[in-house]
Amino acid sequence: MKLGWLVAVVVLATATGLYLSRKPWQVYREQQAKAEGIKADMSEAEKERVRLMEQKAALTSSIGREEAIRAKGWRKPNESPVDQP
Repeated sequence: MKLGWLVAVVVLATATGLYLSRKPWQVYREQQAKAEGIKADMSEAEKERVRLMEQKAALTSSIGREEAIRAKGWRKPNESPVDQP
Protein backbone atom coordinates (compact mmCIF):
# COMPACT_ATOMS: atom_id res chain seq x y z
CA MET A 1 0.00 0.00 0.00
CA LYS A 2 2.83 2.41 0.82
CA LEU A 3 4.45 1.75 -2.57
CA GLY A 4 1.20 2.62 -4.34
CA TRP A 5 0.97 5.96 -2.54
CA LEU A 6 4.62 6.71 -3.25
CA VAL A 7 4.15 6.02 -6.96
CA ALA A 8 1.00 8.16 -7.01
CA VAL A 9 2.77 11.07 -5.29
CA VAL A 10 5.76 10.84 -7.66
CA VAL A 11 3.50 10.73 -10.72
CA LEU A 12 1.41 13.64 -9.41
CA ALA A 13 4.55 15.69 -8.61
CA THR A 14 6.02 14.98 -12.05
CA ALA A 15 2.78 15.94 -13.79
CA THR A 16 2.55 19.14 -11.73
CA GLY A 17 6.15 20.04 -12.53
CA LEU A 18 5.63 19.47 -16.25
CA TYR A 19 2.43 21.53 -16.24
CA LEU A 20 4.04 24.43 -14.39
CA SER A 21 7.11 24.45 -16.68
CA ARG A 22 4.97 24.69 -19.83
CA LYS A 23 4.85 28.51 -19.95
CA PRO A 24 8.60 29.15 -19.42
CA TRP A 25 9.43 26.76 -22.27
CA GLN A 26 6.93 28.51 -24.53
CA VAL A 27 8.51 31.88 -23.72
CA TYR A 28 11.96 30.39 -24.35
CA ARG A 29 10.93 29.15 -27.82
CA GLU A 30 9.44 32.55 -28.70
CA GLN A 31 12.59 34.37 -27.59
CA GLN A 32 14.78 31.89 -29.47
CA ALA A 33 12.80 32.48 -32.69
CA LYS A 34 13.05 36.25 -32.21
CA ALA A 35 16.81 36.00 -31.61
CA GLU A 36 17.28 33.95 -34.78
CA GLY A 37 15.37 36.58 -36.76
CA ILE A 38 17.53 39.34 -35.33
CA LYS A 39 20.70 37.36 -36.15
CA ALA A 40 19.53 36.99 -39.76
CA ASP A 41 18.83 40.74 -39.97
CA MET A 42 22.23 41.52 -38.48
CA SER A 43 23.96 39.21 -40.95
CA GLU A 44 22.16 40.88 -43.86
CA ALA A 45 23.10 44.33 -42.56
CA GLU A 46 26.74 43.25 -42.24
CA LYS A 47 26.76 42.03 -45.84
CA GLU A 48 25.29 45.35 -46.97
CA ARG A 49 27.92 47.24 -44.95
CA VAL A 50 30.72 45.27 -46.60
CA ARG A 51 29.22 45.90 -50.03
CA LEU A 52 29.01 49.63 -49.35
CA MET A 53 32.59 49.73 -48.04
CA GLU A 54 33.80 48.03 -51.22
CA GLN A 55 31.79 50.46 -53.33
CA LYS A 56 33.20 53.42 -51.41
CA ALA A 57 36.75 52.10 -51.80
CA ALA A 58 36.23 51.72 -55.55
CA LEU A 59 34.84 55.24 -55.90
CA THR A 60 37.61 56.85 -53.88
CA SER A 61 40.38 55.40 -56.07
CA SER A 62 41.23 57.18 -59.31
CA ILE A 63 40.61 54.05 -61.39
CA GLY A 64 37.25 53.47 -59.71
CA ARG A 65 36.15 57.07 -60.34
CA GLU A 66 37.17 56.83 -63.98
CA GLU A 67 35.27 53.55 -64.41
CA ALA A 68 32.17 55.11 -62.87
CA ILE A 69 32.16 58.18 -65.13
CA ARG A 70 33.03 56.12 -68.22
CA ALA A 71 30.01 53.95 -67.46
CA LYS A 72 27.96 57.15 -67.74
CA GLY A 73 29.44 57.92 -71.16
CA TRP A 74 32.36 60.23 -70.38
CA ARG A 75 35.45 60.07 -72.56
CA LYS A 76 38.72 61.90 -72.55
CA PRO A 77 39.17 64.86 -74.87
CA ASN A 78 40.17 63.77 -78.40
CA GLU A 79 39.25 60.16 -77.57
CA SER A 80 37.07 58.43 -80.12
CA PRO A 81 34.37 56.06 -78.90
CA VAL A 82 34.93 52.37 -79.44
CA ASP A 83 32.30 50.80 -81.65
CA GLN A 84 30.51 48.15 -79.71
CA PRO A 85 28.80 45.29 -81.54
